This record gives sequence, C-alpha cells and structure tokens, in this order.
Amino acid sequence: MEGVITIVVILATATAFFFVWQRREGVIREVSKGAVRLTARQLKTSLGAHATFVQFSTPLCSKCPGTRALLQEVVADNQEVKFVEIDASENVDLARTHGVMRTPTVIVLDSYGVPVVRMSGTLSRNQAYEALTRIPPPDHEYSI
Repeated sequence: MEGVITIVVILATATAFFFVWQRREGVIREVSKGAVRLTARQLKTSLGAHATFVQFSTPLCSKCPGTRALLQEVVADNQEVKFVEIDASENVDLARTHGVMRTPTVIVLDSYGVPVVRMSGTLSRNQAYEALTRIPPPDHEYSI
C-alpha cells in the first residue's frame, strides 16, 4: 500500500509541475531596469529601428524552429523590427549574462539594444505582437 501512495504522490507532483510549466509558455515578462544592453556588434547585425527580437536557441531545441518561423513572419510585416537568432550553446557567456535558462528564449530589445521584455517557450503570434506594443517608440529628437 505504501508503494501505491508514493506513486500517487509522484504523479500528482509531476502533473502539477507540468501545468505550472505550461502556464509559463510564451508569457511576456518585463525585464528589470538596468539590464545589460545588447549591441549591434554582439548581434553581428544592426538593430531594428523600433525593436529587435533576439531568440536564444540550441541545436537540439524542438520548439526553436517554430518560434523562428513565427518571428520571421512578424518581422516581415514590420520594416522597423529585426530578428536575430543566437546559438546559446556557442554563446554561453552571452546567454548566461541575459539569464537564459531554457530555449527558446526571446528577448525583445528597443532601438538602442536595451532589453524591454522577454518570453520563454512556445510563442503565439498574438504574444509576439503584444511584446512589440510594450517597446517604447524611439527618441528621434534632433538638435542643431
């Protein structure tokens, strides 16, 4: 009887963990102030005029190709937004600096490379567009 109780407890714990994990998929979270800026040099491309989606992936990530395709479609709809994919297994220090614990992790940068929001796991198109609405418009104040 004791073995049955142990199995039931393990199954209940695993089920609870699964549901908590699923609820976190694609959730948009604000990045704390003072987050480390990503530069065009680190990304090996220029930043978007409004925003840049930075996706941290790994070669064995099963959800990464779908996330990449979705973000590339979103970027195709908006000329002021760019997409960059970073292999976290080849850029461990960069992934560690930005707190990447799983893939895919997407960090959305403003036009200056400052992380504003982040999402982990599978994203929906609506979540990607919602993340863009949280990016403040770039300052285009010019002085002469």
